[in-house]
Amino acid sequence: MRVRIHPLPLTRLRAVRGLVALGAVGALVLGMLAAFAGPSASARVADPGKAPAAGGERRAATDALREAQEIRTDGAAGRDATMALRDLFATRDALTGAEREAADRILARPTSPGGDGYLNYGNVDEAPPVCNATLCVHYVTEGANASTPAQVNETLTTLSDVHNNFIASGYRAPKADGNRGGNSKIDVYLGNIGNLGIYGYCTSDDPNKSTSRYDRWAYCALDNDFSAEEFPTNTPLENRQVTAAHEYFHAIQFAYDAYEDAWLMEATAAWVEDELYDNVDDNLQYLRTSQMRNPGIPLDTFNPSTGFHYGTWSFFRFLTEKYRGKKGVLPKLVLDIWKKADSTPGAPDMYSWQAVNAVLKKKKTTGAAMLGAYAVANRRPAKAYDEGRANKYPTAPAKRIKLAKGKTRGHQATLNHLTTRTVVVQPKGKMGKKAKVRLKFNLSRKATGAYALVTTTAKSGKVRTVRVKLNRQGDGVRVVPFNNKVKKLEVTLVNGSGRFKCWQRTGFSCQGTPLDNRLVQRFTATALRR
Repeated sequence: MRVRIHPLPLTRLRAVRGLVALGAVGALVLGMLAAFAGPSASARVADPGKAPAAGGERRAATDALREAQEIRTDGAAGRDATMALRDLFATRDALTGAEREAADRILARPTSPGGDGYLNYGNVDEAPPVCNATLCVHYVTEGANASTPAQVNETLTTLSDVHNNFIASGYRAPKADGNRGGNSKIDVYLGNIGNLGIYGYCTSDDPNKSTSRYDRWAYCALDNDFSAEEFPTNTPLENRQVTAAHEYFHAIQFAYDAYEDAWLMEATAAWVEDELYDNVDDNLQYLRTSQMRNPGIPLDTFNPSTGFHYGTWSFFRFLTEKYRGKKGVLPKLVLDIWKKADSTPGAPDMYSWQAVNAVLKKKKTTGAAMLGAYAVANRRPAKAYDEGRANKYPTAPAKRIKLAKGKTRGHQATLNHLTTRTVVVQPKGKMGKKAKVRLKFNLSRKATGAYALVTTTAKSGKVRTVRVKLNRQGDGVRVVPFNNKVKKLEVTLVNGSGRFKCWQRTGFSCQGTPLDNRLVQRFTATALRR
């Protein structure tokens, strides 16, 4: 999914590009999806959770139906059309009677007689689809959803470029759908869905409900004209480009694991749209709800009311600028993560943070270390990111304390999983040429992902960051210069825990309950007399 984020207070969320939101369906659907998907060959075996009771299944399906119906009648403001359709598809078997019939109408393809979804051609006959070797664009020439030949051709050209770039970059093509849509090619339907606030969506009608693999085929729908009245930011072509990149990446994600964690699916889809169409910069709008502005919100948060997860694309931008290896036209690191999340037979089938951490371990680092480095970068984004200055990336906030010679100041932070806190320590008064500060840390156990970094900014502008060595209990000491050449130092505390009790019907990684929230991290700073 992709939403338009407005300055606070949030007014209208413009949706939808892509996958996976909780919406009103909430935790019950997540539990239902866990039961539908079943345990995996890797992390899911260790803690698969329990299938909801029969009453819970029905309740989840009813909630999914209501959510999907409300998007159709009220628009996508604050909701995720793609995820609503996926939730309904996953739970429809628990519905009966009129509710089952209503679900089937919503889930029907736009060309299906009696369909009642977000795009429905109704009684208008479909024009002959325009196809190439991979894709077919479906459309009508009459009625409210009428599309022009130019719109059809532009859509096919844009999607073809997107597809070719993904394949050249090592990604698996979306799965073929047999002969649905008239053949086995990827089907994309055009129509006027901008009136619902929807840029586009992808979903599935794959009848395979195997509990041992979670890859699914997908079909997509895109707005036909991206009119300025409905989408005032960017040109229609630019909106078509980034929507095609974002949505088609969801179709590719489906071919790996259609039920992967929401934040990973949306963050990487928002990341890839800027990688393919760098000059559009539409995803900059999400940074103000990301950890670049809110480092105390867990990185793996999925929150459809704020769009926080979209802003997490900046974490993947940070990683891919640090590890710049490419395959084709795209940085390879995100591909490696999706290969770890891959649920097809013989693949690792890791959940989101587990996949990220596994790839980073291959780089001789950890997720906790990179979360800390990301937090340090976000304190000086103009210098830390290739486009940070030109695109005015926001600067992360920090607490501030002043420290006089011979004095000690302390700070205590309570951090949830995958969050950080940065504290600026500034000299108070004159410091000698050899002055130093002793930083004493008393963090949570190292096994909980405790991590700390110290960044010194000299008056000359030079910046140096060092890691604090911690023992198993999370204790450590670091002495650093605090002399008259030092402008400030920053202490970055990290709760890098990726430990979860999985399949607990939450919006975090592996739909799990974090095991290491509200951990107290402390340090003291003593300005030594020298």
